[in-house]
Amino acid sequence: MRDEVKYLLENDLAMPSSSPWSSPCILVPKPDGTSRLCTDYRKVNSVTMPDSFPLPRLDDCIDTVGAATYVTKLDLLKGYWQVPLTSRASEIYAFVTPDNFLQYSVMAFGMRNAPATFQRLVNSVLADVPNCSAYLDDLVIYSSEWSDHVNTLREVCERLAAASLTLNLAKCEFGKATVTYLGKKIGHGQVRPVDAQVLAITAFPAPTTRRELRRFLGMVGYYRSFCKKFSAVAAPLTDLLSPARSFVWSPDCQKDFDTAKALLCTTPVLAAPDFERPFKLEVDASTRGAGAVLLQQDKSGVDHPVCYFSRKFNKCQANYATIEQETLALLLALQYFEVYIGSSDCIY
Repeated sequence: MRDEVKYLLENDLAMPSSSPWSSPCILVPKPDGTSRLCTDYRKVNSVTMPDSFPLPRLDDCIDTVGAATYVTKLDLLKGYWQVPLTSRASEIYAFVTPDNFLQYSVMAFGMRNAPATFQRLVNSVLADVPNCSAYLDDLVIYSSEWSDHVNTLREVCERLAAASLTLNLAKCEFGKATVTYLGKKIGHGQVRPVDAQVLAITAFPAPTTRRELRRFLGMVGYYRSFCKKFSAVAAPLTDLLSPARSFVWSPDCQKDFDTAKALLCTTPVLAAPDFERPFKLEVDASTRGAGAVLLQQDKSGVDHPVCYFSRKFNKCQANYATIEQETLALLLALQYFEVYIGSSDCIY
């Protein structure tokens, strides 16, 4: 912790404080073996008025890349730390360590309005740049023509420089056919899960506690749009999360656990949506829940999945008649895929 504090002071990221505010901090291990200094701002956040500036949908950021031939991913170096705090805000975000009482001079992770503030900043810098999307400190540029790609990249870099925003070149990828962006591999009209994440899921041991099971379902759930009937497969596992029932890992649970893994082991591939062409929606229902897939035909007339949807039925819905469950499945699918089919032709 002393090394982390020394780094903050030497780089003018924090300063000695005499603020009436104070929050505790801890060291959190990172995947690469190093540690990150994190401040617990829960008490401060509980009395902070929220900033309602919206963050973009992750799927929207990924879908916009579409069938682009060239893709560049940019990462801003310690993004939040590039935003200075006012003197008043700096006092509020004071923190205590075993040896020091300090306050940040820059925006730190954990502050309630940090995501909204940073997204507003990035949007104001890049708002009218074509073929460029940003989710917090992750930026993506996509083009079909190389000359357009170079021009857009130059424009983005000039704007970032003018705003005194610095890139982390070690995490940037320039002019590639596919890049890893927001946990997915995108480019050339395809979307895939990240190989490293799939390996982590397949190597995940059988959970022995609710906490471990919740972590597994969170990892798999991020890729549920790749998995057909995910909710039906995961239903027995999600039932185990209820504190009202005992956590007993039965053979049936192990079977569903292995099936959930297998859904991603097949290396699923989704087609990036093309909003200029009609979609095709297929819906199904079972006693466990609803399932649907949104499809689009390629130029050869072959259907490719764009996104999968599934939803577990509650106790009441599980007792519906078959025709009622199928109707409910259609309604749920239409609501879920509205962002795709709301303004496009769709075949049901």
